[in-house]
Amino acid sequence: MERLSVFGLQIGMVDRWMWKLHLSHKYTVQSAYSYLTAVNTNITNITNILATKDNLRKRNVLDVSLVSCAASCGELEDKDHLFFKCDHYGRLWLLISQWLGIDRVFHGELNTHSNQFCALGGFSKYPRTTFTVIWISVLFVIWKDRNNRIFNNQFVQIAELLEKVKHQTYWWLKANFITFDFDYPF
Repeated sequence: MERLSVFGLQIGMVDRWMWKLHLSHKYTVQSAYSYLTAVNTNITNITNILATKDNLRKRNVLDVSLVSCAASCGELEDKDHLFFKCDHYGRLWLLISQWLGIDRVFHGELNTHSNQFCALGGFSKYPRTTFTVIWISVLFVIWKDRNNRIFNNQFVQIAELLEKVKHQTYWWLKANFITFDFDYPF
């Protein structure tokens, strides 16, 4: 209400939307894409608001005794541990690497891991985008599984998580590339 109180309504004027990410003030997919993939857009800013147990502890939502990883590995649950260093979820990255035929060790820190993994697609747009979609699919599946463990007391085997990643990747790629011509399962 406070933010709106400084605006005065003008009779005879038409309201309109303005897109601030383009000089024309009109939405373009390119301007949205450029904003989301800009070097200055730091993925860490997004993950610092993610409700991992360490972030909930910092906000005094959780007691210090409740911040261990949802995968029951005994470690503190922060973004790097949960998505990359956890003994349980780390095995998913190994299965992903085997699925893709990659023999490589990845970094355990979010930004570096992202750069390493997504660069496997090289500098061509579509292969790099495909690896980025796979990377995001893995994070999405891990986050959903983590929440199912905490809130629904559901425990899924790693092999099933791999299939969920494949399925999620397939549908995201199918939705984004008209010429995507693969049948599920891969």
